Amino acid sequence: MQLAPLRTASQPPASRPSAGDTARPLSRAQYGVAVAPDTVTVGDRFRFIVTVVVPEGSRIDWPRLTDSTADIAMHGAVRIVDGGTKLGSHTERAEYELSAWNVGPLPIGMPPVVVQAPGGAFRVPLTNAQVVVKSVLPGDTSLHVPKPARDLFAREVPWWEQWWPALLVLLGLGLLWWLWRKRRRAPKRVAPVVPLDAYQRAQHEFDRLERLALVEVGESGRYVALGVDVVRYYLADRIPDAVLALTSAELLIVAADDPRVPLDQLASLFADADAVKFAAHTITPTRARALVGDARAVVDTFEANDRARRDALDAARRAEREAERAARAAHEEAARKQSRRPTAGAGQ
Repeated sequence: MQLAPLRTASQPPASRPSAGDTARPLSRAQYGVAVAPDTVTVGDRFRFIVTVVVPEGSRIDWPRLTDSTADIAMHGAVRIVDGGTKLGSHTERAEYELSAWNVGPLPIGMPPVVVQAPGGAFRVPLTNAQVVVKSVLPGDTSLHVPKPARDLFAREVPWWEQWWPALLVLLGLGLLWWLWRKRRRAPKRVAPVVPLDAYQRAQHEFDRLERLALVEVGESGRYVALGVDVVRYYLADRIPDAVLALTSAELLIVAADDPRVPLDQLASLFADADAVKFAAHTITPTRARALVGDARAVVDTFEANDRARRDALDAARRAEREAERAARAAHEEAARKQSRRPTAGAGQ
């Protein structure tokens, strides 16, 4: 059965019929294609129109161009126009908006239309549609690039212009080597270490002992022993005879003659600490913190007494210097008065 090109009232006519603008007979469907316009330039958009007549009750699956690198590219979605049902057949028209990116006669390359008919599915090929694409290049497409003009005479480059970059590199390397040698030979500056005072060192050790958090991990006895050691180190710095090798009893005997030592408080601290250190006496965390607090109090009391003694000595020295200064001033004033008295027989 020979079919004529499909035309409907709503189908826009093409500017010029293309080779695929005639209907092709199929066993189960009729179709027609049109390209409007059929001649474009590179990048211009055109429409590709496909009309299909299928048996009534069929469903048409319209294809799409998915390859973005092909010569023909698709823009937007497919516009479907329903032509209605008449005499046992159903008509649909699909309009595609395309653009071409090459020159010459280009096939559209649209995949076939899939028809789901009551009698089974079949395909409608769309292989014969094409569009003619004109080039936008000028008439002269040889793309000939002329050679640059040559110099009249060859220029001779002096030797210093050829070698000065290498000389600069060598000079820079030599400068870097000299700076490196100078920096290596320079004496290293070490920040002076200011020694801590005995009291400051004791406070630092007490603070470090608190940060160890030995009580929290069940080391109350070790916590007390370290606190007493801080006291012993402090007394060894302040009292010349209170060496670290002395026992607690010997240290109390040495410190008994020093009025700066809170002897009763120190004896009580040593008694409790020796029971923990040597007799394995169990001590609670609360009692351990109290004993370390007593150790810190011993150091604070000794330091306060020592400062009071130093202040008293300084005041005594100042008073002695003031007395000497007053006696010297009195002696000078007496000598001055004596020198002003007239000598015997000076008026005769």
